[in-house]
Amino acid sequence: MTVFAKREMNVTQWAPLQDRVAELMQATGGSHDVMMFSVDRTATSQIIFLGLPDERMLAAHFPGFVQINRAELPDFLTSLIVREDGFAKLFPDIAAKRRSRRGGAYMSRPA
Repeated sequence: MTVFAKREMNVTQWAPLQDRVAELMQATGGSHDVMMFSVDRTATSQIIFLGLPDERMLAAHFPGFVQINRAELPDFLTSLIVREDGFAKLFPDIAAKRRSRRGGAYMSRPA
């Protein structure tokens, strides 16, 4: 069961984290349960949201993140790392909260 967590960070903090999440996705065979999103908090910081296969992985690899309920993921998530094939079918509630890319610009999902 996928667990979710969040932490506020600036880009210099989360850029290396993005590499770690990508490596973890590869190490898990491209698991759909490994995902990373962001939401802008201020001009210089974002709230980073992670989805991971289990709580042990969260504790072992991502100190400082606070576990949250899946329902607490906000609208207008920017996808940083997601396995796209089958994502909307496996996680329809999260897919509905994501921004979509159209014509080179990010746009919110239609109302």
